[in-house]
Amino acid sequence: MKEFELIQNIFQSSVMASTKGRSDLLLGIGDDCAQVAVPQGQNLVFSMDTLVEGKHFPFDADPLDIGYRAVATCVSDLAAMGAKPAFFTLALTLPESDPQWLAALAQGMAEIAEPIGLALVGGDTTKGPLTITLQVHGYIDTGTAPLRSSAKVGDDIYVTGLLGDAAAAVPIVTGELQVTSERFDYFYEQFWRPEQRLIAGMALKRVVNAMMDLSDGLAQDIQHILKASDVGAILDASLLPLSHELKQWQPEAAIALALTGGDDYELCFTAPKEQAEEVALITQTLCLPCTKIGEITEEGLSIKGYDGELTGWQHF
Repeated sequence: MKEFELIQNIFQSSVMASTKGRSDLLLGIGDDCAQVAVPQGQNLVFSMDTLVEGKHFPFDADPLDIGYRAVATCVSDLAAMGAKPAFFTLALTLPESDPQWLAALAQGMAEIAEPIGLALVGGDTTKGPLTITLQVHGYIDTGTAPLRSSAKVGDDIYVTGLLGDAAAAVPIVTGELQVTSERFDYFYEQFWRPEQRLIAGMALKRVVNAMMDLSDGLAQDIQHILKASDVGAILDASLLPLSHELKQWQPEAAIALALTGGDDYELCFTAPKEQAEEVALITQTLCLPCTKIGEITEEGLSIKGYDGELTGWQHF
């Protein structure tokens, strides 16, 4: 299938490429550029992620899973800014043009993109090693983004959801480790179907000081907040939210996986102590597990109950 046939038959015809009912999307796929009218009183925020076969996902993985995960991991950045998803662009480097494979990839993307209002408005294709690049865009009310540089001494530190499951899943999804079917199903889902925290991000932004998503491991990622805010932190390893499945399967490695494993795509945020009740109200209303794991201090990073490596996922 040629490039323009590929775009028209698979991606342009997808439900996620529709601009129907979208007053902000003036022009979608089909011209040299898309056209967008940013709603009054809002700012446009955007982020880009690149996924490479063999580096970010296994060779010969199911394209349906690849498509879903590619969008889910990228919109996690929008969640960290408290932004409402708007649209995205897609660049594909493909070793070959396989319509069946591409249709499954598009289906996986649409499975998450369409329900959250994320429209595909353009992109590019070329030949080469399988590489998927997405740029996601969202809207946020002017002046409301919770920046990494806004943490304050005395803030409580929280994380949403559970940590460590996706990292533990890596040898399972790559086929390096054989486990029971029940364990396989649980951890396979944790890797390929990370929960998007968009609603939580939008709700929490009014009560938090700093917020970011966790992609490369808590111990490494939180240092971005500490550096940007010129503060320190004390974490308590005994408070880390771990699944029953992880503690049962990897009791000795669970804490290290939660701190350094990466691929969690949960939110880590700091909030003033006086906002503790509001944080609890928001997360309980959303039925979202949320755990206080430490406190912002003046300098340094220490983790009670853990003396291992702090380095998380390394891209190089």
